[in-house]
Amino acid sequence: MRVLKAKEMAFADENTIKLTGIPSLVLMENAGRTASEIVLKHYLDKNNFVVVAGSGNNGGDGIVIARYLLRKGKNVKVFILSDSKSKLSEDNRKNLEIFESFGGSVLLTSKEKLAKLRNAVKEADVVIDAIFGTGFNPPVKGYREKALEIINRYAKAVVSVDIPSGLSTDTGKVEGTFVKADLTVTFAYPKLAHILYPACEYCGDVYVIDISIDNNYLKEIKRFILTPENIKIPERKKNSHKYTYGHTLIIGGSAGKTGAVIMASKASTAAGSGLTTAVIPASLDPILENVLIEEMTIPVDDKNGFFGKKAGKEILEIIKKGKFTSVVAGMGMSVTENTISLVENLLKVRLPLVLDADGINNLVLIDDFKKKLLKRKYPTVLTPHVGEMSRLTGLSTKEISDNMEDIAKEFAKETNTYIVLKSSRTVIATPEGEVFYSVRGNEGMATAGTGDVLAGILGTLIYRLGVKEGVKTGVFLHGLSGDLAKEDIDVESMKATDLIRYIPKAYQFLKNYKPVFTNFYRKLGEV
Repeated sequence: MRVLKAKEMAFADENTIKLTGIPSLVLMENAGRTASEIVLKHYLDKNNFVVVAGSGNNGGDGIVIARYLLRKGKNVKVFILSDSKSKLSEDNRKNLEIFESFGGSVLLTSKEKLAKLRNAVKEADVVIDAIFGTGFNPPVKGYREKALEIINRYAKAVVSVDIPSGLSTDTGKVEGTFVKADLTVTFAYPKLAHILYPACEYCGDVYVIDISIDNNYLKEIKRFILTPENIKIPERKKNSHKYTYGHTLIIGGSAGKTGAVIMASKASTAAGSGLTTAVIPASLDPILENVLIEEMTIPVDDKNGFFGKKAGKEILEIIKKGKFTSVVAGMGMSVTENTISLVENLLKVRLPLVLDADGINNLVLIDDFKKKLLKRKYPTVLTPHVGEMSRLTGLSTKEISDNMEDIAKEFAKETNTYIVLKSSRTVIATPEGEVFYSVRGNEGMATAGTGDVLAGILGTLIYRLGVKEGVKTGVFLHGLSGDLAKEDIDVESMKATDLIRYIPKAYQFLKNYKPVFTNFYRKLGEV
């Protein structure tokens, strides 16, 4: 499923009307009719509805919703934030005429009539916000801002049409006054504000409605949400053996940080690696031997619980002699002169490579590390959180948080790497310029070790599925495991190891998944 910006949606809308030949009134009818179904699904027992409409086509969508609610026997009042019908868009005005012909009640509302709007909102069971659409640029000014404040203060429940009025479509940032919705119905495709924090928190549940927009005009858009339909699941054959499914090498750990490499190793096995081996400083080996059962360990040169000077060369020899299919490095490794050299050596390895956590923190201390990444002939996956991305790019964490997609995409192209940029939303960027957003996962995953689990999953799947598909599936599987864990475990108590326990359930869920599209709409983020 693509994710659009305002101009991209406007382009597709305009060309669907002008070139494909579907009249704008038909698109508006499709939007309003299906949106009314969703409203009634959620608020069937409510009787009093108020539609607050703007003068543009977003207001027209709201008026169509009002007509369908009226036809279902609901009490509906429409307030249009304009002082003259002549200022309404053509489609808005036409649908207003149709609504009135059905006996609908309409009040053109200027600054002087806000008291009537306030009283109606107070009495309503549900308010439909159809004031500003995806083309609006904040902030809201004048009496319309007062109207938004009335909705936020007095409405019992709010449904926003396309986007909560006052939010910017193309960003997760919020400014000024905006509607805080309980539910949003958006058309054709989700927009960035629906999935990025903090804006998405004010959208409530988001439903995406098919209104017959021609997607042929969007083929150049390479921005997607991960869904079960666009990920692959690894398969097992009866006629196979453990080496069929790869041998993942996990490199990490230091004194006080053995848990990181343990979790990555166990996650690799749970994700389906035929074999998993952990390479650690020698003095840590008894700890891992005590905990890892299915996984193997290889101890290397140690200096007081950290990787020693000879560890880098030893690891290259281990890889050269072994039958490994991918390498994951960095979890709990710490940053020392020896680990910097170790990571630099790993850049020469002729295998797919995942660098996580201290793998990245060591990487940035290597001279010309971007050029060395670019020269690698085998796939490289970097899994930074915002702070680590700041170290990779030299940009502030605020700059990155405000513009995750473009920064991740630029860095991926510049270094020929796959970037998994982790925050409250995870952004995947490929060297080819594709971007994938994950909307799976939850607040319970904001705890130590969840990144180590993801790294182990990715190490397995980039071999099993190929690097791009492996990264997509790995990120989705990780978030889904967290969501399934949340069903049984309170988010306050969720641990990274819980995610590992729920990987099998996540696989089972995906293998049994059958897409269900009810009446041309689907709930965003719902598997």
